[in-house]
Amino acid sequence: MNLDWNLISIVVFYSLIALFLFIRRKRVEVQSKIFFLYKTKRFNSWMKRIANKTPRFWKWFGYASIPVGFGAMVFIFSYLTYALIKLILVRPEVATISLVLPGVHVPGSSIFVPFWYGIIALFFVIVVHEGAHGIVSEAFKNKVKSSGVGLLLLLPLAFVEPDEKQLKKQNWKTQMAIFGAGAMSNFVSAAITLALAVFLITPIVGAVIVPSGLTIDSVTKGQPAELAGLSKDITITAIDNQNINDSTSFLKYMQTITPGNVVNIKANSTIYPVTTIANPKNASLAYMGVNVKQDMQIKPEVKAKYGNLPWCTWYFLTLLYWIFTLNLGIGLMNVLPLGPIDGGRMAKIGLEQAIKNRKRAKKVFGIISALSLLLLLANLIGPYIRMAF
Repeated sequence: MNLDWNLISIVVFYSLIALFLFIRRKRVEVQSKIFFLYKTKRFNSWMKRIANKTPRFWKWFGYASIPVGFGAMVFIFSYLTYALIKLILVRPEVATISLVLPGVHVPGSSIFVPFWYGIIALFFVIVVHEGAHGIVSEAFKNKVKSSGVGLLLLLPLAFVEPDEKQLKKQNWKTQMAIFGAGAMSNFVSAAITLALAVFLITPIVGAVIVPSGLTIDSVTKGQPAELAGLSKDITITAIDNQNINDSTSFLKYMQTITPGNVVNIKANSTIYPVTTIANPKNASLAYMGVNVKQDMQIKPEVKAKYGNLPWCTWYFLTLLYWIFTLNLGIGLMNVLPLGPIDGGRMAKIGLEQAIKNRKRAKKVFGIISALSLLLLLANLIGPYIRMAF
């Protein structure tokens, strides 16, 4: 019997969260029946202490987030527009954007985030995001009323609540600096994470971990690979007597084959003759109907000395990948000029400064916010509608 460790992890994690919220139920606030917020002032003192050490730095950090935030806002709005046009005209195989739930295979999504990687990365991202709001707010002497952690249905979250009455009395630049600080911190974290992964961890991983073959991740029904007997979870080690240890070698070799050729694939010590057909995307290339994923192993000489310990470098590199990805994705989505999120609040303030007629500015913001929501929903739901027709 094979245990589903991903499912077990999900059950254990949320059971512990539920137990914690039950024990602390007197301090848990339920909003709209989907938000479960555990409020505390413990984090407030930490944010205030950090802000008071270098207030000038955090003020300039907030000010820098204003042009960065508006630049990212233009980018994500334009990108969603492009993605929708592409969806209508080109019909891409996978959705351009999709919901990401750690440990859950979202139907129609090409992205799967392993549970523990996703939870740890998500916790890091939201703490950095909300912490930046609180620190910059305190740097401008705008009191943080409360902060804490909680759940949005099954998604972990953190939150910071600046004093809204005090915030409204601040000048428009200060308000924007506080709102923009969250996304700015995500972008900075993404850049630091990428640099750490590329320049430090990747060379270390390359010195101790090497490719060891390709495992079949999926086989397209009725296509040559399935007809030849290939199936999911078996490992390819050679093609036509040439050793294949990595996905790059696999793709390069496939590009040398023309449709109609018989390819002898060695997998799990068995030879499978596969008669290729024309690739649906490019008729000049061969197609088998198989998707593969890379297998890795510790170098024998390294394993003899250190055992399985070097796998820690691989796990850490994978975690950095998800921290980078979620920082970038959440940061960009947060600056979308939509309703009550940070990007929406920045856009509203910006329009009020550009259009002195407050009523007209509110109307323009309503239109932009509605368009943003439409673009977001169309990109999320559109691929499922297209698949139905």
